[in-house]
Amino acid sequence: MLTGPLAFVKDRIFYEGDIADRELLRRIVAEHPDIDATIHMAARIVVPESVEKPYEYYRDNVAKSLELFDELVALGKPRVLFSSSASLYATKDDFEVTEEDALAPGSPYARTKRMMEQVLEDMAVATGLRAIILRYFNPIGSDPDLESGIYAKEPSHVLGQLVMAARGIKDSFTITGTEHPTRDGTGIRDYIHVWDLARAHVRAVEKFDDVLAAADAPSTVINIGTGDGVTVRELIDSFQRVFGQEVPVTEAPPRPGDAVGAYANVDKSARLLDWHTQLSLDEAIASALAWGEKRQEILGYE
Repeated sequence: MLTGPLAFVKDRIFYEGDIADRELLRRIVAEHPDIDATIHMAARIVVPESVEKPYEYYRDNVAKSLELFDELVALGKPRVLFSSSASLYATKDDFEVTEEDALAPGSPYARTKRMMEQVLEDMAVATGLRAIILRYFNPIGSDPDLESGIYAKEPSHVLGQLVMAARGIKDSFTITGTEHPTRDGTGIRDYIHVWDLARAHVRAVEKFDDVLAAADAPSTVINIGTGDGVTVRELIDSFQRVFGQEVPVTEAPPRPGDAVGAYANVDKSARLLDWHTQLSLDEAIASALAWGEKRQEILGYE
């Protein structure tokens, strides 16, 4: 385990270990033979860091996942729900992407996610492994009960940076990239409330075999987003409206590996999962702000 606070575990069954530790995987399955599916979301995820440390990203995201998948097949636990990323998509003029659109992963991080998709697709053809690949767009916010949320002391993600600027922990929020080919020059993203994302996972596990039967394939890829694109400037406007005051903003060039962005075509998630988002951008921002007030109590730091 590289990141993630133990405070979030509470009284849940928990094993601390490496996803490539086959002996540990065998013990978990022996102690919990009723396990039906594995949700694989363990990964290094910071784009600029992946540019600086490609070895660590390929080792932890790709090589270790190979061991996990092979052992799950050997254990007779072939259902894998995999966290992938919208950062794989090539830029489109209208920014709306379907699962069949061209891919152009622009960073080592994104390339590790695409490699894992290919591994799952190939293993699903050759073995009993079965995979549903969820391409996340941009999760933001906290769970409604404020029991968990962003835990990095200085989060790299946009909303975490905004919260820090709003609370005076940072001097300002920095827009990285202002000359993109979007309606206001800033990057465009599809910001999904993390609670909606969690609901998508529950639905995918509940309907796992039905989803693959409907897709008529041993693996399938599904976009998980709102179906709406929001620029960084629009996000700042929404944030300031919810927060109730202005946030100091500065501008800078794009970071290494940054993409212009995209938003999800969500027809496939509606059809296969019977799922769609229920929570608004404002609700996601409000929950992130509330978590910013609460997290010192849970994690011991602001």
